[in-house]
Amino acid sequence: MIDAFFNALSGLRTSSKRLQNSANNVANIQTPGFKKNELNLAENRTGGVSVVSSNRVNTPGSVLTTSNPIDIAIQGNGLFQVTLPNGGTGFTRSGSFKIDGQGRLSDSNGNPLQPEITVPAGSTELAIGAGGEVSARVGGEVRSLGQFQLSQFNNPGGLDSAGNNLLLETAASGQAVSGSPGTGSLGSLVSGAVESSNVDLSEELVGQLVDKTVFQANINVIRVAEDMTGTLLDLES
Repeated sequence: MIDAFFNALSGLRTSSKRLQNSANNVANIQTPGFKKNELNLAENRTGGVSVVSSNRVNTPGSVLTTSNPIDIAIQGNGLFQVTLPNGGTGFTRSGSFKIDGQGRLSDSNGNPLQPEITVPAGSTELAIGAGGEVSARVGGEVRSLGQFQLSQFNNPGGLDSAGNNLLLETAASGQAVSGSPGTGSLGSLVSGAVESSNVDLSEELVGQLVDKTVFQANINVIRVAEDMTGTLLDLES
């Protein structure tokens, strides 16, 4: 009976964590550049299974065209760099940029792009090339405003999630290697487009259905084991 309790409890914990993880994936299905998370399971020595680790799935999402020239999608490898409020550097695939109060290109959380690119007031014909060159017409002449850089890591799976679709460098990820889009193994940029989330809604819903069924089955096991234990105790009394 004790083994049945422990196995069922481990099943409940695992199903609950899988449901929470899937719910987070689904909640971010429309977050540009979001990468879904998967949980890895292993059998316990005493029976049952437990979540032993998680990993971010870095497959690319679809490139969706928008009418905004500062929506930027990455085709291929690489992450945008932004400056965090604490002065550190964050990394993201989300290219849904905006212009902040100081004229700087910033991510959706208000973190300025790194290196900074400032768009002068009154600029028109803002253009961003596949290689990251930024230009605009300022005062009647076309002017270069700066250059996008992308970063990549030897082990991108080792990056730490900081929330808000931001990632942080860790010892496991290794140091960032930065360069212009289209150089080395870095991808190119697509202006007027965003990379969608790589979450597959149908896959997540099927997984949730399975996990809910497993969760209920483990509850039933606990109830049966509890009833049988009660019966045994009654027989002994």
